[in-house]
Amino acid sequence: MINLVGIPRDAIDKVWSRVENDIIAALNRSGNWANSTYFYDRCKEGKYQLWVLWDKDEPNDVKKYYGIVVTEIIQRQLQKCCLIKIMTGHHREKWQHLLKDIEVWAALNNCDKMELMARPGWERILKNFKYSKSHVLLEKPLKRNKENK
Repeated sequence: MINLVGIPRDAIDKVWSRVENDIIAALNRSGNWANSTYFYDRCKEGKYQLWVLWDKDEPNDVKKYYGIVVTEIIQRQLQKCCLIKIMTGHHREKWQHLLKDIEVWAALNNCDKMELMARPGWERILKNFKYSKSHVLLEKPLKRNKENK
């Protein structure tokens, strides 16, 4: 059975080699707005939370790992939000229901809402979990001057 396992800050190094490629791939699909080192640092600082999708009953060590979720709690002026930064892995249909575990954790941490910015396919999937589209991100890359870098 697949479980969602919250990785404590002091255990990030133990799992990083396993999760880093998924973080890199997710960032590549999201416009490369950060690199994996940025996520590593934020997880170690406790600013981001790392969750691993893991089947502890699977005897084959390679097959135990299903993917990751990275969250961030954001305190706004009038509300606290749990933002899902990355949610990726394989055999999604086997673990997508575990999103409720993060929702429970967020509520226990006094969050008022959940948010995620995701690729379009997630809209259809998350509708089944009572998530609705409130905004759409439209983007356009800009050419930058070399002296602006």
